[in-house]
Amino acid sequence: MRRAALLLVLLAGCGGDAAPQAAAPAREPSARLVDFSKKPPYVNTLDLDPQTKDFLLTTNRGFWRIAADGSKVEPIEGTVTDAGKSSPVGTFLEIRADGPGRLLGSGHPDVSGELPNYLGLLESVDGGKTWTAISRMADADLHKIVLRHGRLYAFDAILSAMLISEDGGKTFREEFTPRGLVIDFEVDPADPERIVASTETELFRTTDGGRSWRPLTPAKGIRLAWPAPDALYRADADGSVKVSPDGGTRWKDVGAVGGEPYELLATGPQALFMALSDGSILETTDGGATWRDRFRP
Repeated sequence: MRRAALLLVLLAGCGGDAAPQAAAPAREPSARLVDFSKKPPYVNTLDLDPQTKDFLLTTNRGFWRIAADGSKVEPIEGTVTDAGKSSPVGTFLEIRADGPGRLLGSGHPDVSGELPNYLGLLESVDGGKTWTAISRMADADLHKIVLRHGRLYAFDAILSAMLISEDGGKTFREEFTPRGLVIDFEVDPADPERIVASTETELFRTTDGGRSWRPLTPAKGIRLAWPAPDALYRADADGSVKVSPDGGTRWKDVGAVGGEPYELLATGPQALFMALSDGSILETTDGGATWRDRFRP
């Protein structure tokens, strides 16, 4: 009883005027869109179709288009072609929407043997049905792509490097990242050289475009979104949600969810979507204080 009372006191003292919402009870994860028998990551990308506002979700089971109201799930069966050879693609795919019908992507072919195991930077102009190579076929495996400041930023797991392009991904500047696999990163909306990146165990920041990095805070499985200069959001593996007004130095607890966050997608300073480990999609419109279901598999 004393522990419960102490917890309430601590929560009431964090985050300004209102205490963060308690995490919703965790639900049994669904295996409809995710194969939990495989090693993580289970969810690779959450994005929005800029035309239809459908959700675009990629997992270790494939590429899914989910209706904006969560009522319909459609698998997108894509094919990547390069140098006269082709393969199905979708199961190991990172994507980023870049206008109506146009997607940028990276990943691995679903069938080995025809194409290299690492597909570099890809482009689709038909919503993910067909893909062609832009650059670095066989040489790069991009685990996240960010489009901001007229640049393309990506983390390449092969080089363990941050790649930065100013010509749409044809050529890149390479900057090494902190030790360990980067699982997420975001770029300051006000400063193209300021990047925050997380590994499985720690958060780091660079202020010179990746030439040097400094640790910010240890935490497990941080996922990031940075919709405004004074609003850097993070969701930790335990479901807690925090916001930083200064790019990651100070943090305020704002809320929590019942499940393991895998992707954060911001559509405004206080509006975010979150994909959980099983592909469930949640939404907040109050900066992470409260969350509601948008889709459950």
